[in-house]
Amino acid sequence: MGQNDQDEFPQQPGHYRVTDLRMLAAALGFPSNSLESCLPPESLHKGTINSKELHRLLDLGYFTPALHFTFNMKSGLYNVKLILKCLDVLDRSALSFAGIQEAKVAFTAYEHLDQKGVKAETSMLLKAIKMCGFAVSPQKLSMYMRQKRQRFVEPGRVQLYEFLDLLAICEPRNTFSFLEERVPSTDKTGSGLYQMDDMRRFMLTPDEKLARHLNRRFQHIDSWMLPQETMATSQPLSFRKYQQTEHLNGSRPQPPQSRIESSDVRAIDEPWTLLTPVPQLRCHCHTPKRDKTILTEQDIQKTQSNIEELLYQMETLGERTRWDLNWKLDYYLPGYREHSATRYIPADPQPPKTLKKEVL
Repeated sequence: MGQNDQDEFPQQPGHYRVTDLRMLAAALGFPSNSLESCLPPESLHKGTINSKELHRLLDLGYFTPALHFTFNMKSGLYNVKLILKCLDVLDRSALSFAGIQEAKVAFTAYEHLDQKGVKAETSMLLKAIKMCGFAVSPQKLSMYMRQKRQRFVEPGRVQLYEFLDLLAICEPRNTFSFLEERVPSTDKTGSGLYQMDDMRRFMLTPDEKLARHLNRRFQHIDSWMLPQETMATSQPLSFRKYQQTEHLNGSRPQPPQSRIESSDVRAIDEPWTLLTPVPQLRCHCHTPKRDKTILTEQDIQKTQSNIEELLYQMETLGERTRWDLNWKLDYYLPGYREHSATRYIPADPQPPKTLKKEVL
């Protein structure tokens, strides 16, 4: 966007200059003066406006008519919710003006043609997150999407303000680097294969290596913690420090040390539960299982109704065909029905009598 490093965020958190509003409008794809023109003159104090007053004006509808299907294919309420979310991430220093612009470009690249948002698929969202310069564990993203699926405005779609919330659990990609290690020629893997012949690690793409690393760290570290994640956190969960606190009656239980030492990232001081896996005993005895009913009562009634309908169609086929034929003949030959009704209808022929040969 051409701004300096000190202009990435507002100079005073919670206070926005006219320049900051112009930068926010440009980051969202609006004209630079679109937000400034909606402000009443008395709301600006020495050329700045605080976040609380800006939220109040947005809620009162000062921006809704000016942004309603004017600069993009979105309604005024959609754009107001987007601006509110941008103010939220700027106040928390979670994203800068440049980060909001990159998120807007990535979201637009993967948004569906019907303009109802990006499909809530893990693979597509990972590509959009990569365009923003962030990375996240695919397993963590899938868990997050399952938790938020019922709250989506459009079923199966992610909106831009929801996508900005999604970036809060991601980490910058430039913090990860993978170095190729030398493989000894005489060492073997757990499956008995020489490491120099094990080409599976070398056939992985950088994205697959990063996804495997993040999944492994999520399983070994983040899975021991069960915090109630909210979007008020300005940093990813894995970047927050874990503060060990000792109580008077004892110390807080810790997860196994081998799990924590597998990564340089520590956990956060939040409530968590220690889970101990218990192996299940297998019994070779036969346990009868109750089979589930294949057909329900409704299916049986529906089938019986179909059978009765089919029998009725079969029994009345001749009569319906005869009636349709008479109707067509009467249409093309007027008076055919009356003439056919007066015709002589012979009686049913008697079945032929069987002649028995007389025995002499």
